[in-house]
Amino acid sequence: MLWLLLPVLLLVYLLYRRRTPKARPWAGVWLWKRGRARRFRPRLDLRLLLLLLGAALMVLALEDPPLAPSPLVLVVDASASMAAREGKGTRLDLAKERVLPLLERSPEAVLVRAGERPEAFGPAPGIALKERLLALEAKDRKGDLEAAIALGRRLLKAPVVVATDGPPPPGVEGYVGVGSPRENLGIVAVAAGFLALGNGAGRPLPAQVEVGGKTFRVEVPPRGYARLQGLPKAFSARLLGEDALPLDDEAAFGLRRLGVDYPRLPALERLFRLLDALPGSEVRVRLAVPQGAPEGPTLYLAPTGGAPLPVLLTAPHPLLEGVALLGERLPPPPPPKGPWRPLAEGEGGVGLLYAAEGGLYLPPLVAIQDRPFFPLLVYNFLKPYREARTGLLAPEETLLPTPEAGFLPRERGGGGRLFALLAALVLLLEALRFGRRA
Repeated sequence: MLWLLLPVLLLVYLLYRRRTPKARPWAGVWLWKRGRARRFRPRLDLRLLLLLLGAALMVLALEDPPLAPSPLVLVVDASASMAAREGKGTRLDLAKERVLPLLERSPEAVLVRAGERPEAFGPAPGIALKERLLALEAKDRKGDLEAAIALGRRLLKAPVVVATDGPPPPGVEGYVGVGSPRENLGIVAVAAGFLALGNGAGRPLPAQVEVGGKTFRVEVPPRGYARLQGLPKAFSARLLGEDALPLDDEAAFGLRRLGVDYPRLPALERLFRLLDALPGSEVRVRLAVPQGAPEGPTLYLAPTGGAPLPVLLTAPHPLLEGVALLGERLPPPPPPKGPWRPLAEGEGGVGLLYAAEGGLYLPPLVAIQDRPFFPLLVYNFLKPYREARTGLLAPEETLLPTPEAGFLPRERGGGGRLFALLAALVLLLEALRFGRRA
């Protein structure tokens, strides 16, 4: 409503000036002419000043400004895409510049760094968190905004403002979008002999990748991906040239020796020597029936089994890659408890192999230790834990998300009543001072 201020004050002034002039007695015309010629300095018109002040206070009452700044939960995206170049700095630098005034004037605030794991500072006066805000860095593989918002709400019941280069998360009271469309290429995936490139630009871009001293060229479609195959099983790759985000220009893939904790049985000794595993605790092997979800990577071998049944059905699963089970006869293990799903079933839907997140459950060792599929199954189970990848970001970070129109939470009013009261007092004073004379 502040746009009304100037026209209202102008209207009051014009209406006041066009009123009938007040008659003033003079001793003679020659004195009036003499006074007019001397151009007397005009005196302060107290009545006009009070009327203008009353009108200005009424407009401020319509605006209803807040009496004081409100508390604030400020969530700042610290994912890698916020390190993309934006003008003379980065997207994170731009976000800091825009949200710093909000933080400084907040009487109580919580600052949350939204990385892979959110980190909170506060509650504290906003000005006390200024150095924490300025020290934030954007380098995480991705940013978990939902977890960061939930953490901030637990620490302080206040409006949430999110500064990010992506779209506004649902349910927030304020959003500061930073960033503009930029051209960026990056390595988004690596595997044995393979890598994938992502393109965040709106046009096709040629990419040059250096792998083992050789340079490979590939064209990446707009806002899409391209693959590069025929590479060594273990390699390091570097993207040549400059783009908006340097954090995704280098990556590497390799295989490492895995530490396995297993019972010292001859069949298992031979198997893990074949798979080049070391004694350790990264993966566990247990002769037991699962009683729930595995706490870590665990291979279960049933202590007993029923009468062997032919495998009639297998489920599509990465653990069964290259494994031929149809026609095999396996003893069904005791059914596990928890989130286990059968990988292979026999007659009547009886489960013969089971899998869960981070777990594999097989029939008794004596029934499968000499079968060709056994070492391949265990190899597939260990494969994700043997592979070492470095330098990778989440693919959406390489595509450089672009923001939407920002918005800020509407602060509670309360100042309108105060300004209305002051306007009434000023107009009452004007009426008492000049009403009787009029």
